[in-house]
Amino acid sequence: MLKRYIGETMALLTKGRIWVTDKTTQKELLERGFGEDHGGKVLLSPEETLFLKEKRKDFPINDYKDKNLNFEELMKKFVKLDKDFPRKYIVYRDIRSRGFIVKTGFKFGTHYRIYGRGVRPGEGHAIWLVHCVPEEYKCDFQDFSRAIRLAQNVRKKMIYALVDKEGDITYYKIERFKP
Repeated sequence: MLKRYIGETMALLTKGRIWVTDKTTQKELLERGFGEDHGGKVLLSPEETLFLKEKRKDFPINDYKDKNLNFEELMKKFVKLDKDFPRKYIVYRDIRSRGFIVKTGFKFGTHYRIYGRGVRPGEGHAIWLVHCVPEEYKCDFQDFSRAIRLAQNVRKKMIYALVDKEGDITYYKIERFKP
């Protein structure tokens, strides 16, 4: 369990990036699959930051003016950076709440890569690539084909997370089938 910090800065938001400032917290977060180590500094993704803030109300995140930011203020800042952030966060929160470690899938052209329960980045490989789409999402078979081939080439399964207007998620695993 994360240390309880009241009235102290645990993380600092600067230019859309969240840096964890406390060494003990850095270690605890990395052990739990949160953040990326950047030469002794831990960088949290916006999704990780919001998830921690939602689960731990006492997780202090300050801006450059040393103002402690609440969940709603952080959400507004992240939406300014990415209009699709709310949809992606719903999917991130759902998957992380199920016990999986979620990391960015940027280099694979997807939103997330998912590690199995008990597997940590660097110790094992992700098993799924997840792309978050709205319920009115339209694409053609070429888009699916590209996504599936990429996932297969990196030995992962491709999942589309369809988020409806109420925030409900339906997961579709798309695979290539050879008869």
